[in-house]
Amino acid sequence: MTSTGITGLGAALPSKVMTNGDWAKLVETSDEWITSKTGIRERRIAEADVCTSDLAAEAGSKALKEAGVKPDEVDLIILATSSPDVPLSSTAAITQAKLGAFNAGAFDVLAVCSGWVHGLDVGARYAADPNYDNVLVIGAEVYSRILNWKDRTTCVYFGDGSGAALVQKVEDGRGVLGSWLRADGRGAQVIEIPAGGVRNPISASLMEQGKQYFYMNGKAVWDFAIEAFPQAVRGVLDRCGYGLEDVDMIIPHQANINIIKTSMERLGLPMEKAFTNIHRYGNMAGASIPVALCEAVSEGKIRGGDLVVTVGYGGGLAWGANLIRW
Repeated sequence: MTSTGITGLGAALPSKVMTNGDWAKLVETSDEWITSKTGIRERRIAEADVCTSDLAAEAGSKALKEAGVKPDEVDLIILATSSPDVPLSSTAAITQAKLGAFNAGAFDVLAVCSGWVHGLDVGARYAADPNYDNVLVIGAEVYSRILNWKDRTTCVYFGDGSGAALVQKVEDGRGVLGSWLRADGRGAQVIEIPAGGVRNPISASLMEQGKQYFYMNGKAVWDFAIEAFPQAVRGVLDRCGYGLEDVDMIIPHQANINIIKTSMERLGLPMEKAFTNIHRYGNMAGASIPVALCEAVSEGKIRGGDLVVTVGYGGGLAWGANLIRW
């Protein structure tokens, strides 16, 4: 199969910063509790007139600029999001219009916090096709709009942002070497927005109950994540013929610093091999991995030739990993 890889990266983060201290003024919590339980100190919150597609278009534009590709040269846009602008049409299509990428196809991927891992796998396969030269993979979220700001069990964890990668054909032996993806729909209700779909259409009664907001069973998520993270890393390495000793850097979904620490311990790898920025941005769901990847590269934590694993886990339940030779 033709080798494909990331040739441009970009990130878009709202300017508004919300600290743990700010949250402590709204719900019964504290900076000490949030930091010790999650590793989060602050997160970004989108302004009222900013949508998911706005952040996606900004991040995508930066990735295109870095790669030297014009919007009208993009063949396909894949957007990973679980906080779309509207239930339909596709937020990827709205992003396409804002980018001016009118020669591109566009579709959304809904795999929640592992959305970008899935999107990169799909994008890498499309980019290998001779008819697709420039594939833009984006993860973008505005979770601040789907959270119940009175529910301290969820509201303090999340932030808004977007990360993007342009995927093109690259020299053999480089780029996305393979992926490993899994799902278990038996756990779908562990993370969900209960109302708003065809199962429970929005009604005044459901809105009074707060069913239009994001829900998460924290204990169940922890139990799932500390198994899924190591399994996905080992799965993609085994599939591609590598071992843990070959890994230079892991870019995990930034859900909780303690999940990352526990998972790295289970893998027998030092925390120095996991890039984290959760203290600055919180959990950005489908945007967390591409933003972290963008920052890791810009900070020199990832260099040419490095073997990199991106790993995501979350609602669906869905989890997976990509292996990349940088």
